[in-house]
Amino acid sequence: MKAFLTMMLFATGTNLLTAQNTKALEVKEHKLDNGLTVWLNEDHSQPKVFGAVVVKAGSKDCPDTGIAHYFEHMMFKGTDKIGTVDYEAERVLLDSIAMKYDELAATEDELARAEIQKDINELSIRSSDYVIPNEFNRLISKYGGSGLNAATSYDVTFYFNTFSPQYMEQWAEINSERLLNPVFRMFQSELETVYEEKNMYGDFIGGQVMDRLLERYFAPHPYAYPIIGSTKNLKNPRLTEMRKFFEEYYVASNMALMLSGDFDTETVLPILERTFSRIRPGEAPKKETVALPPFKGKERMKVKFPVPLVKAMGLGFRGLPANHEDQVALAVAVNMLNNANGTGFLDKLMVDRKIMASMAMNENLNESGILAVAVIPKLMFQTYGGAEKLVWKEINRIKEGDFSDEIFNSLKEEQRRQYATDLESIDSRTRIMMTIYSQGKSWEDYLQDVSKIEALTREDVIRVARKYFSENYLCVTKTTGKYPKDNLPKPDFNPVVPKNSEASSEYAKQLERLPVQTVSPRFINFSKDVQITQLTPLATLYTTINPVTDVFTLNMVYQIGTLEQPKLKYLANYLQFLGTDSLSFQEFRTRLQVLGSTMSFDANDKQFIVRVTGFDNHLEETVQLAGDFITHVKADDKQIRQVINDAKIMEKAFFESSDNIAGAMLEKVKYGEQSRFLNKLSLSEVKKLKGKDLLDVFADVRRMECDLHYCGTLSADQVTGQIKATLPLQEMTVAVKEPYYRDAKLYDKPLVYFMDMPTASQSIIYAYTKGEATDDAWSRHASRLFSVYFGGDMSSLMFQEIREFRSLAYRVSGRYILPPHQLSGKAGEFVTMLSTQSDKTLDAMEVMCSLIREMPEKPERVSTVKQSIVNQVNNDFPPFRDLSEKVASFRRAGFDNDPNEALLSGISEMDMKDIVRFYRHNVRLKPFVYVVVGDSRRIDMKELAGYGEVIRLRKKDIYK
Repeated sequence: MKAFLTMMLFATGTNLLTAQNTKALEVKEHKLDNGLTVWLNEDHSQPKVFGAVVVKAGSKDCPDTGIAHYFEHMMFKGTDKIGTVDYEAERVLLDSIAMKYDELAATEDELARAEIQKDINELSIRSSDYVIPNEFNRLISKYGGSGLNAATSYDVTFYFNTFSPQYMEQWAEINSERLLNPVFRMFQSELETVYEEKNMYGDFIGGQVMDRLLERYFAPHPYAYPIIGSTKNLKNPRLTEMRKFFEEYYVASNMALMLSGDFDTETVLPILERTFSRIRPGEAPKKETVALPPFKGKERMKVKFPVPLVKAMGLGFRGLPANHEDQVALAVAVNMLNNANGTGFLDKLMVDRKIMASMAMNENLNESGILAVAVIPKLMFQTYGGAEKLVWKEINRIKEGDFSDEIFNSLKEEQRRQYATDLESIDSRTRIMMTIYSQGKSWEDYLQDVSKIEALTREDVIRVARKYFSENYLCVTKTTGKYPKDNLPKPDFNPVVPKNSEASSEYAKQLERLPVQTVSPRFINFSKDVQITQLTPLATLYTTINPVTDVFTLNMVYQIGTLEQPKLKYLANYLQFLGTDSLSFQEFRTRLQVLGSTMSFDANDKQFIVRVTGFDNHLEETVQLAGDFITHVKADDKQIRQVINDAKIMEKAFFESSDNIAGAMLEKVKYGEQSRFLNKLSLSEVKKLKGKDLLDVFADVRRMECDLHYCGTLSADQVTGQIKATLPLQEMTVAVKEPYYRDAKLYDKPLVYFMDMPTASQSIIYAYTKGEATDDAWSRHASRLFSVYFGGDMSSLMFQEIREFRSLAYRVSGRYILPPHQLSGKAGEFVTMLSTQSDKTLDAMEVMCSLIREMPEKPERVSTVKQSIVNQVNNDFPPFRDLSEKVASFRRAGFDNDPNEALLSGISEMDMKDIVRFYRHNVRLKPFVYVVVGDSRRIDMKELAGYGEVIRLRKKDIYK
């Protein structure tokens, strides 16, 4: 076994990390006998482990077929041992199905294809007699797992989840077994689910544009093809090709296991040897990298985008692959154009209102990269040529070395801070581990990349800017329009509903014999995990220690949000462009930049937040600057134009997104004129805003009660002194006793609110009803149990009945939403959601409504549901930087200790009767109101009226 350089060694060279981080950031590498790579990172800060399997195989290895992504989906269907009651009998039928799919792919006649599909459906129904659906997911949950997911990219496929440490042996056993002999069962229904996923991406605003851009940018490289595959290939899958893909690429030398969290390395290694060494050894195919030809001068391209009036263009240059020696230098060059403080050369064009917006992008894939500059010219009169000329002028400043040493060194500090914060938590660190392994790097390589920042010179940045921002590039401009969509008709076959949905395989029974260490969940201790200091009667400081890096965060959380004061959304945007009485915007932001610090603003439903970050050795200077800004910010009416322009773009784009429309319709249904989309400033009102108007709002914000959250290496006493000396705590004079609350509407009859969207491939459907008052702990705990049982995860009723068995949706969810704890006596709400192909709308609604009206009772699932909640509580224990805000939110909700302790105690004695009782009291007999966004040409509107009176909404009904 080889231990890589620890981050402690790195700290010695660059002073990035504190002396406290000796083990949390150490990564040890081990090679199993079969050649599989294991990376282990012990971190005991949270009571969980993040586990991942990384396979160096992605869509580039099967261009345009979608096989890599298909296979990722099938990896949740089980193996010859998991998910079946009799694999030998099932196998005969599965082999026949595979042969039929090969026949289907070779057949073009539509009538013949329909007959083959019918045969496949009949075989699928017969094979389902042996299937235990979702057994893999249930096993993961039973043994401490949550957040189960996977992802396919161009280069790699990730499988991951979080789990409780006492189940290490079970996790390793299940996840290694998963890779030995995966079985492609229930493929026909999963194929339809992938269609739904493709429809969903096609409906996302900009999704089709991006496909065309990447096709042009990367041709002839396999990156030119969409990861999910083309419609033609999705309609003609070959299970034999998928099996071949697995056999070629899912071999030990092409894979890695990543573990980060609360475990002991020496104890874990024998478990991993015993389990993951079973994976088949071998070498994956080596393919020649397809070289991308250079652009020849200024190559032009036009794309259609459905937002009128707004111009948009992009300059695409040849980027860098992930392991390139120029990667670090180019990252700094790009930061000179845009950075966190808004002091980049392109940022300045926007601040000076010479263009509307511009952003540089630098992404590194394994075999190539994307280097681009996106530009939005001013709305009125500015031409593409005029905007591009301004952008080139700023790019050329870097190429000519027209930047100060002060700015250059500050951008190195920004890179350093970003590297540091990315390494702080178990989740983000593991994702870095996954990424750098997939790029062919070691942990040592990654640390050396970090250390290269210090060695970087001005000449390095000038050189790479000249080399990569060349005169050979792709110039893309936007025209207003839409691309046609591939709207596939819904399949004409019967749903596959397995008979053994609640059974357990022999493998699952054997797992129960493995020993499990009893470990109690960890709850937040308000007095020990966080130090609480009352600075003034209305200002509370929460302090937590950063045990890993020397980066601090200081967040000022004022207790007022956009629901109560809609102008806060515009204020947060406006403040980003201002300076103070004594410092211009550029001077103020440059001072922050030189210190390695940032200051930003955010507004949500309930809070307005000022966020300050930096290095602890510059805390005093940073907080002084922040305090001066808060107290002496200066209005600039010229910058209000940027706020107005952003509002214009948002308004133009809003109705191109079916998700946006459905969300606004649901708000209208639930809250009427109190909808966030109606109780807002109209565009005409935004246009009338003056800088003074928004700063008057900021003055009101500063009077509100405030929680301050510091996380860093300094003591509470040190931080208290700095804050009291520099921040305007005395302005906080308005106490907040209860959160701002909107009472949801009660309906006495079923209704269907519909908005026609002819361009949508999918319908988005919500169902809503108002429940009963929540006054007691039982109701709160039972609501959580009911939500997980009904629509909370992959084992829920909605997921299985709507997605898994019938392929009627890709996204499904259903949950009961509680009122705030301190507002006992208010009623809760039940909301379900799904998105489905337009011509499946009524089929999906029928199944959803049947679940709502006559919820199936499956007592055997309750233990899994309860375990899922235990897993969520344990695995969601916050990382150190989030601890204080979690404590503050609990305290403001009226809790004196972690409410999860009472929750787990409360559900421990509950059973199916409690779920049914809650359901009958709050859901079953209530009148439901439905929200539907879709293409009315593909929906039987008369049949839709069977769910309630159909009320057609217009844009002005839901959006001011």
